[in-house]
Amino acid sequence: MAHTALARTIAGDVDPTTLGVVNAHDHLIRNGAGEVYIDPDHQLDDVDKAVEEAGRFVSASRRWAQAGTVVDMCPANCGRDLERLAEVGRRVPDLHIIASTGFHREKVYLETRSHWVSRYSVDQIANLLIADIREGIDRHDYSGPIVERTPYKAGVIKVATSYGVITDFERTCMRAAALASIETGAPINTHTTFGTCGLEQARELIGMGVPADQIAIGHIQRNADVYYLRQILDTGAWLEIDGTYRIKYQPDTNRIMELRELGELGYGKRILLGTDSGKRSYQKAYGSVTGVDFNPAVDGPRMLEEGFDPSYVQDLLVGNGQRFFTMRKDVRGDQS
Repeated sequence: MAHTALARTIAGDVDPTTLGVVNAHDHLIRNGAGEVYIDPDHQLDDVDKAVEEAGRFVSASRRWAQAGTVVDMCPANCGRDLERLAEVGRRVPDLHIIASTGFHREKVYLETRSHWVSRYSVDQIANLLIADIREGIDRHDYSGPIVERTPYKAGVIKVATSYGVITDFERTCMRAAALASIETGAPINTHTTFGTCGLEQARELIGMGVPADQIAIGHIQRNADVYYLRQILDTGAWLEIDGTYRIKYQPDTNRIMELRELGELGYGKRILLGTDSGKRSYQKAYGSVTGVDFNPAVDGPRMLEEGFDPSYVQDLLVGNGQRFFTMRKDVRGDQS
């Protein structure tokens, strides 16, 4: 069988080269669930504001490409609302949206002893992720007990770990995600907490059979140790660098330093950019001075001004994301 590269957006499968600027980790819609319970600032349920935010991103992206893609990294049972997310996609011209399945870190599920991840087998959990990818994401976000499929399919899988530890719950999620990725060819984009456990994530997922080049280790810029980041890259995995304008954690000079040094060391083709603007206080539509558009609007021009090779900047904003967010599976074998 011939293998065809495609990106799976909520509007359907597309040629990855049409994705334009790719924001590899962000949030346009989140409606309730654990993170919102922990911090109401995570509630992103206003479609009009999401349209405004996504519109700014696409406008900034046009300097670099004809379109823009937001990878919405809200995973299963974490407030996914695909009807609202699809409305955003319909209302913003030249916007692609890739939705995710998979799991966040244990903390956001509040009571994990009774959560269905703790009661189902790994195969059963994997089958739910596979159905999100092949059939359509559950309208009720696997909050149960009824499952009702929407026409909107997931195109990426999320896994996550805690600060300096991978819990039993999280390891179960990783095993299920690995099975789903191997079966469907969907890439895995991860969450690390404060940049910890990234190397362990890469090694464990590879050990579970996921091809290294289908794994991106996320939020890793907060561990601004290029030696450590090189160890992850040397497994064959990718890095996903986000957390733009997050001065409470570190200055943006750290991210720019990481991008510069890793590019000079030859790793520039395996780095993704995102903003992870997953709170109201991180989005311009809700009154912030920063937002989802930061990579094309601020990072790109800054890198050029600081002497980065323009072709490297183009890879970071456009080319790398188009290569990573592909479904590497025979198309005929991945139809619902």
